[in-house]
Amino acid sequence: MDMNDLLVASISTSDPPLYTFKKPYPQRFCLPCDVIKYMIKNCKSAKVWKKLIMSCKYFFPKYSVLVKDLDVNFDSKCKADKEEFNASKFIPKLWVYDSFDYRATYFSYPKLEISKISKFDLRNLILVKQNFTIYDYQKLTSSGSLKFIDLSFCKIENSDGTIVTVDKLLEGLPHLEEFEMVDFNSLMFQSDTVKKMVQHLKGFKKMHQLNLLGIEESFDFPSFAEFLLNNKTLNIKILFYEPISDAYKEVIQNVMIEIKKNPLKVPKIEFV
Repeated sequence: MDMNDLLVASISTSDPPLYTFKKPYPQRFCLPCDVIKYMIKNCKSAKVWKKLIMSCKYFFPKYSVLVKDLDVNFDSKCKADKEEFNASKFIPKLWVYDSFDYRATYFSYPKLEISKISKFDLRNLILVKQNFTIYDYQKLTSSGSLKFIDLSFCKIENSDGTIVTVDKLLEGLPHLEEFEMVDFNSLMFQSDTVKKMVQHLKGFKKMHQLNLLGIEESFDFPSFAEFLLNNKTLNIKILFYEPISDAYKEVIQNVMIEIKKNPLKVPKIEFV
């Protein structure tokens, strides 16, 4: 028996290869390998990726775990589609594609870092009592698919530590329908912020609700009044924090009188 016979014999008698989930049987596609790689690398839609992983197990370990709803509470416990895990101990590779609800209390803050989430493709975003950067916010909103945003008691900073202005938070959100901010830093409204914000509001085709709760007298109401006097579709609620001067209140009162003379959306304005 020569060496070739020995080789054949050893191959025929050896145990068959053991395939596992992490090391599956080599997949044979009718498409070229480069096309498959392109599909994996450039898949932009969570719905499309979900169809791929349901059609073929080859794709599943190649990318993030799909999660429709991700909730983060003050005790670092997260719920991904109602399945709990501790964010301080383990962060799976997630692609959140519908809702992200991230909350804290004054006494304890969750330890989940937004940068550790692989990808966001959100429709609803709720952030409560959070300090984060404009980079984090841009990652959360990068898909441009958001319809609802609620920012309550949040502080958002630029890379140099300055406060991000409100107009920056409205960029790249063509599908936005509702936007709410509660008890925010007054520096989020600079001298030209309201004018820039109004330009964004005019561009939203589906937006029907704007709530700004916690406005101070530094808010450029005269610039916003021009928008109010032409607004027929957007429901607006503004809550001012006292003290507000009588002169400022008089400007608001005069604008409200003019609005009520015309078939316009009457904003709800309160002082506390």
